[in-house]
Amino acid sequence: MLRPLAALGAVLLLSGCAGADAVARRDLESLRGDVQSLRQENVQLTRSLDQLATRVDALAARTSRPAGEAARAAPVSSIDADPPVVPEGLAVVKVGPPKASRAPPVPTSTPLLEPDAARLDAIARKSGRDLAGDADSELKAARRREPLGRAHALEDVVARYPRHPQSGSALLEAAAAYAEAGRPEAACTLGRRVVDEYPACEQVSEALLQLASCEGRKGAPELERRYLSRVVNDFPSSPAARRARERLASIPGRPGVDPSPAGPARSGP
Repeated sequence: MLRPLAALGAVLLLSGCAGADAVARRDLESLRGDVQSLRQENVQLTRSLDQLATRVDALAARTSRPAGEAARAAPVSSIDADPPVVPEGLAVVKVGPPKASRAPPVPTSTPLLEPDAARLDAIARKSGRDLAGDADSELKAARRREPLGRAHALEDVVARYPRHPQSGSALLEAAAAYAEAGRPEAACTLGRRVVDEYPACEQVSEALLQLASCEGRKGAPELERRYLSRVVNDFPSSPAARRARERLASIPGRPGVDPSPAGPARSGP
């Protein structure tokens, strides 16, 4: 009984193996067919790609050539027979960059000319005379004004023409005008400016006398004595020295020494 069962099992096993082999052969054939189809499609795609590349090169060559060369080109090939790239009904207009207007040529080389020394000297002398004349006119106009206006105007003239020969005396006149207008502090300030800014001015001795008077009004006899002593020592032959000696004799106390004012002073309003 066992032998028939064993034989039946062997038959079934063999039939199962035979069926599996048949299925595998069918799958293999199917895969081979798919590979062959893919190869054919790949060949067709390669051909299409080559054709497209050829058309692109031809179009690029036609667009890069001038119109005259395109008209004289070889007979139209089969590629040119393809449908146009631009749809029918559209007009292609070639627009170039606007033509820039060229500026007229400008010479870049400029000849250098030496100035005329005589002409420059003449201009300088004329300018100096004009400035001096303007300053003199303004000084005359300022001296005709009332005291306070005269003081302000004289200060303005000195500010505009600080190197004028009459700048020191104009400041001293402005100081006297301030004193006449009841501005003693402004007068003292301008007197100090004359001493500090115009030490070579002929009116320095008068300015020192004025500063001495200012210190006397402030109740500083020692400083007053110092300014008076400086007038006597530095300008012994001047009329201011005579007045300084008289004033020194009337001040009680010991004789002083010359003062040394520090820094230029400025006038008040």
